[in-house]
Amino acid sequence: MYFRMISTCLLVAFAGPVVAADFVVEARDGAVERLLLSGVVSGGDRVLLASGSHGQVRIVGQAFDPAVTVMSVPGGGAILDSLTIHESRGLVVTDLTVFPRPSRSPERSLVDVDHSRDVVLERLLVTSATHVEGWDARDWVTRAFPGVRLRGRDLTLRDSVIRVVGHGVEARVVRGRVEGNLIEQFRGDGIRALGDQSVYSGNTIQGCVKVDGNHDDGIQSWSVGPDGTPGQGAVRDVLIEGNVIRGGRSDGPLGCNLQGIGLFDGMFVDWIIRNNVIKVDHWHGITVMGARNVLIENNIVVDEAPDGLGPPWITITAHKDGRRASGSLISGNTTQPRVGGGDPLFHQPQPGVTSRDNRVVETADEAFR
Repeated sequence: MYFRMISTCLLVAFAGPVVAADFVVEARDGAVERLLLSGVVSGGDRVLLASGSHGQVRIVGQAFDPAVTVMSVPGGGAILDSLTIHESRGLVVTDLTVFPRPSRSPERSLVDVDHSRDVVLERLLVTSATHVEGWDARDWVTRAFPGVRLRGRDLTLRDSVIRVVGHGVEARVVRGRVEGNLIEQFRGDGIRALGDQSVYSGNTIQGCVKVDGNHDDGIQSWSVGPDGTPGQGAVRDVLIEGNVIRGGRSDGPLGCNLQGIGLFDGMFVDWIIRNNVIKVDHWHGITVMGARNVLIENNIVVDEAPDGLGPPWITITAHKDGRRASGSLISGNTTQPRVGGGDPLFHQPQPGVTSRDNRVVETADEAFR
């Protein structure tokens, strides 16, 4: 027997008592999958994973209403080599560690949610390794797996730590939420914000490493057309709020010149970028190329390394194909002057963009005072 059931009783208003169950699953490869495929788990139940290694956990073709919760036993330490959720809905996955054993490689990302909806991931630790002392560029390429990949609708990732990964989070989600996460020690982009009607808030992104030709961004987005061509179509109705993005120039010989928020291949429609703190060693602090009704408001964008590539700018420009911005506003932000007195808002105003009430300070310290 790979699990045991503990029945509990829930009281639902106007419906009387509803029996839910806790299933305690022993630490064994495939045990979680076998339990879910058995058909004994119902909406509202909990799947409690015992301490130890559960291998590569795959949840495929499952649908629950209300949601089923998958979590460690209270006080426990369940560890997964990877987590894959495919064509499923109605799941909450919480309080787990995703950390592959040396003999295992994830099929895709360490956490991969695909063609699914109504899934919440929270309080996860997702990491390729416990430490990176002594790692060179080749180690980062071969040993740091992609972190979290989200595809579907109504998917949430919150209050989690994603560490020692390739790209941190890639979210191609309609109505996605990526909130309150720590993403650090990554060799690509912190967050790829690729879905409509989504929120990216309260995340801390820091400590990238430079090992290849990728232009590393704290938060990046691009649109694609029906045939997948970047720069066609649009990404719509996105909020980027209250995030902290720090570079990594001081993190040893592989420290990178992280770009802040880079929206380079639009069109970007009805975006709000506000109340973020960006401290990077690059000229791209917040850059939007191809904007309709984009608001950039109350951000602090300052230089991480005065002797480096910055200070970073804030800008909204035309699409790469020449389409002008429209209905957009840059307001109430704090930046530093460009070297030689250049415009910290980089050629603003442009057609279709209004700039007002922005503040220029000489030093990063002055911005935070």
